[in-house]
Amino acid sequence: MGDKPMTVKSDEEAKYPTTLDEEEDIDALVEPPHWLPDGWIMEVYRTEDGTITRYYTSPISNYTFTTKAEVLEYLFSMTDERILESKERGAESTLQRQREWLPKGWVLEIRAGGEKTDKMYKFYVHSITGVRLLSKQDVLLYINEAIVSGCDTHGQCDISSEDNILAQVDLWPSGLPEGWVKELVYRKTKEGLIRKDRYYTDPASSYTFRTLKSALSFLETGKIPRRAFIQKTSVHDLYSFEISTNLHESLRSRLTINEKPYPEPTRSSQSSLASKIECDRTIDHLKDCDTSSGSGSPNEFEEENIRSKKAAGNKSN
Repeated sequence: MGDKPMTVKSDEEAKYPTTLDEEEDIDALVEPPHWLPDGWIMEVYRTEDGTITRYYTSPISNYTFTTKAEVLEYLFSMTDERILESKERGAESTLQRQREWLPKGWVLEIRAGGEKTDKMYKFYVHSITGVRLLSKQDVLLYINEAIVSGCDTHGQCDISSEDNILAQVDLWPSGLPEGWVKELVYRKTKEGLIRKDRYYTDPASSYTFRTLKSALSFLETGKIPRRAFIQKTSVHDLYSFEISTNLHESLRSRLTINEKPYPEPTRSSQSSLASKIECDRTIDHLKDCDTSSGSGSPNEFEEENIRSKKAAGNKSN
């Protein structure tokens, strides 16, 4: 998970380091302990003063720990199992299976188009250079030969501004296991701004999370945050088309000005609401801000709240 291992340092280990006696065999120290699962990587380092430090790395998540207690706590959290399930489900999804050829660093850009704005078009955008292409062939030509093809939609889709962008979809979001999808949803507000909300969808549980922090917390603990939800039409089904298709009805609201993008404030909520609005206005400069107040899900769909249904069932009993 991520490009580099994550090291979790232990205060206890720092206070009580292991020292190497002159007669102690270093080869014996690099033998993995019996409690370390198969496949885990153990690295042993000795400093000039004889201090020994051990690092234990999960082959699934690349998380690295320095004590037995930390490793066992991590194993009991079942994080690796959830990551593996996400990868397996992601490999089964049409959206990602059909785009295994697309390298990291490219996103799908979905725009509204057509004479009556009744179509949606898909472009491939290179995040670093901003190069925008229309097909798999164009992308591969650019990657292999650095040739940029034109995005010819015969005048049916404007790419000169952000006004008609519906979403940008990242199939390989940084920090999350394979199979997860990051969706950056574009909406217009009455202030004349374009509001951008981030959503992270797990292919295994189908839950969508509003922040990267809550998605990572779910992976590590298995606990579903209160504001997580399941979309009525999954992100995989919504964006699996090629080049263009009819505009999905749930996406029309993103193109219209939201007269009330935020609920009316109460006295107790005015200060927190002001901070949320400021957060929304600077969303491009923030990596993990929850800007989803005032709209339930990315597609304005009815949310499925499992815990509420269970509570209703318990009352009836």
